[in-house]
Amino acid sequence: MLHGFAEGAEVWDFLLPHLDGPWQIFAIDQRGHGLSDRAPEGHYTTFHFVGDIEDFAITLGLQKFSLVGHSMGGRNALVYAALHPHRVERLVVIDYGPELAAEGRRRIVRALKTRRDIFPLEEMIQAFIEENPRLDRPKAEALLRRICKPLGNGLWSWRCDLRLLQAIREGRRVLRDVDLWEFIPRVKCPALLLRGAESDLLRPEGAKKMAEAMVDCRVVEIPEAGHAVPVDNPQATSSAIVHFLS
Repeated sequence: MLHGFAEGAEVWDFLLPHLDGPWQIFAIDQRGHGLSDRAPEGHYTTFHFVGDIEDFAITLGLQKFSLVGHSMGGRNALVYAALHPHRVERLVVIDYGPELAAEGRRRIVRALKTRRDIFPLEEMIQAFIEENPRLDRPKAEALLRRICKPLGNGLWSWRCDLRLLQAIREGRRVLRDVDLWEFIPRVKCPALLLRGAESDLLRPEGAKKMAEAMVDCRVVEIPEAGHAVPVDNPQATSSAIVHFLS
């Protein structure tokens, strides 16, 4: 399971209680996120992330497995599945694709530009609720405690590499360094594309076009969810994943 940008493995905590099935689940902190090491400057390309997935599989002796990825994690999962078809049995991409709506991109960049690197937790809780009306206060706090770290003086900071956030603020194409259209037709395994029904990033037409370009892909819309699909509606998201993997 691969998390989104500026998040970490613990965001899957919202989903895990509902993922009933005969599976062993690995949720990893991708490079520069959570408790994983910070990479040297510039070593945050899609191919670096994808290489880490392969190294992880080799180290644990995983021959075949399914991949679930949200947002940035969905991009990394999709490219990995295209480059390593012998390993991936099934692929789940959550609210990400090659054609992202300008409105959603602007919202995300605007939020990243206005968020401070060091902040009181309550300030960021309110900011998250204002940005995502589907979050209530307990869920916003639970999310932030999973993707932030206390500094010991009443202030908090992000658990991802702050250089990644700065790169976004400077307009660098951190999240869009490959053309996914080159990889989508190369995904041979069955795929599931989950779209938040209220997402402003992946539009229905974009999801449909993406699915039609893949060998075997179905699209499922998750109700009462924006781009943060696994957090907004973990029950429906889990149900769709369980049904697909089963």
